[in-house]
Amino acid sequence: MQADQMAEAARAPSLRALKTAESAGRIGRRRAQVRYTFVERFTHTEQPPPMARMLRGGRGGQVRLKLYLSYLWLQKEDAARELAIRHSAWATLLDLSDPEKAGARRISDAQAWLEEHRFIDVRRTGRLNLVTVLDENGRGEPWAAPGAAAKKEKETSDLGVLLHRYIQIPQTFWTRGHIAVLSGAAVAMFLALLCENGGLGGEVPLWFSPRDAEGRFALSEDTRSKGLRELGNAGLVTTRRRPVNETDFQAEALYMRNVHFLQMERLSETAALVPRRRVVRVPKRRRAVADDA
Repeated sequence: MQADQMAEAARAPSLRALKTAESAGRIGRRRAQVRYTFVERFTHTEQPPPMARMLRGGRGGQVRLKLYLSYLWLQKEDAARELAIRHSAWATLLDLSDPEKAGARRISDAQAWLEEHRFIDVRRTGRLNLVTVLDENGRGEPWAAPGAAAKKEKETSDLGVLLHRYIQIPQTFWTRGHIAVLSGAAVAMFLALLCENGGLGGEVPLWFSPRDAEGRFALSEDTRSKGLRELGNAGLVTTRRRPVNETDFQAEALYMRNVHFLQMERLSETAALVPRRRVVRVPKRRRAVADDA
């Protein structure tokens, strides 16, 4: 047998990123609120949900997604407030390389995209851009905390409550460096699994097919597999083989599938991405030839 490293490199957040996240945590929510409609769509005929649209377009996608989630995290009140934070500070929070220059440019590019697609409003001043987060659906509407919005509409509209359903992301996702370490694919799959989990926590088995990933979340099979693998390497997900049809009395055989379990307690620990080793088996015939040589 021969051991071979997976493609992903081992990663951990820098001390500077962790200190910046700790500082940001003083003004952030204990749990960021993100609407389901940001992550998934109700019907397959709708355009891709905002999360998928942010991810597309190459390397800049993950910065857009992480930055927007961070804007939501820092909305401590029920109505949006302006954020006056320099680009280099955002770049440090996300642990981008060269945060003062190249990293700051990546934040600037991401901010410009978010403004163009009406996820934020930017008011330019002499030194800093003042950013106001807008509704997660990208329609340019004012943002309101989904919990407060759902409570307000509960008496008049069941549909309104449905539209404001939300997942919660603990602040340790930032303060322990997980957002800095994970790729955009892994962050997207983490949010998708939170939606699937329904906020129940604990050992809830989660599964959706590649067809579901495309239909509900508009995520490609590559994004899905990469994201799940990376979440496993980060200790945020464990995957087990489970039978699909174990209660089918007349089934001739059991059909197995991978079932995923979120490990939310891992968020309270400092992030680390440790790629697992895979075993590559060398066929006996090839090994014999190699031995003869």
